[in-house]
Amino acid sequence: MPETAETIEQEKKPEIQASELELSAEKFVLRLFKNELPNTFLYHSFNHSLRVVKSTKEIIQNSEIHVKQKEALILAAWLHDTGYTKQWKDHEKVSATIAKGFLKEHNVDEETVQLVTGLILATKMDAAPKNDLERIIKDADASHFAKEYFEETSEFLRQELKLNDIEDHSPKEWRRENIRMFTEEHRFYTDYAIEEWGPAKEENLLELIEDKNKQQKKLKKEEAK
Repeated sequence: MPETAETIEQEKKPEIQASELELSAEKFVLRLFKNELPNTFLYHSFNHSLRVVKSTKEIIQNSEIHVKQKEALILAAWLHDTGYTKQWKDHEKVSATIAKGFLKEHNVDEETVQLVTGLILATKMDAAPKNDLERIIKDADASHFAKEYFEETSEFLRQELKLNDIEDHSPKEWRRENIRMFTEEHRFYTDYAIEEWGPAKEENLLELIEDKNKQQKKLKKEEAK
């Protein structure tokens, strides 16, 4: 039978409906960031958390995991950067503490609290994921490497690092750092991210390399004058 718009729509997996607890977490993070996150955080903002939640749900829809684990993943995605309201270094530990307080206030069972806080700690840049759930949250947190908005978010991060006196990179240095990150540091872990996001990540990397080559050619022409 030929595919129609109707049959294609029927084959799509239904969107994950947010639980009351997840909606409370979203409101909590929005309010917390609005009131306590310095406006120098251009990248690690509410929008970043929203994107990570969306990417987490995208992987979940293409994975076989328990319903309770799904909720823990989404809660961790919402709460994983809340520690930036207090400090930059080791913000993951602070995020886990904030998450624990939020979950306890909502009478969440200890098993889920431990699962959520463990997932938040797994988002630390140099932490190697130990299980499927940690692989999902790691991939979701770095999904911008494979998105069409990579260039914009990357510039937000460069500016954020500068405004918070963490690092100060020129555009040229930042492009070089991104190429290093793409080729030496970052990798996707889940089958879904590798298959679906891997090619888009490669396209973003190629754009970085092409931009680098253009700038080098331009510099050589100027030097030859």
